[in-house]
Amino acid sequence: MSMDDVEEVLVIEKCSQSNPWTQKNFIDCIHAKYWNYVFLEENHLSPILGFCIVMPGVEELHLLNISITPALRRKKIAWRALEAIEKTGLEHGYSRILLEVRRSNEQAIALYEKLGYLVIGARKDYYPMKESALTQREDALVMEKVLK
Repeated sequence: MSMDDVEEVLVIEKCSQSNPWTQKNFIDCIHAKYWNYVFLEENHLSPILGFCIVMPGVEELHLLNISITPALRRKKIAWRALEAIEKTGLEHGYSRILLEVRRSNEQAIALYEKLGYLVIGARKDYYPMKESALTQREDALVMEKVLK
């Protein structure tokens, strides 16, 4: 992901998240040199299919955000992206990946479980429910995958 991709990524983010990241969030991740990816067709001429942000830590990776264009979901784009991130993580010596997911996001939880992620905890009231109701919050499940 480059600065040139941020506007298109924001469109995907806004139609994917009930409390979307801001432009500044994405710019900060680019400046911090996190692993910032956009997913493209092989010819690179199509619009962005999706994106993800991964923050490398000392021993683990932390998946901060992943979204796919709504019309392209359930086509294994996120699956392939996560497999590629896991492979890259192993090549760089990382032993695990952590993520948080809304407790209500059953499709994402099912995907992560199929890929071998396990629930290791919960963060109470982690996510705002809606932009207009910041006082209502939803728990996050913390999931982990040990890389082998």
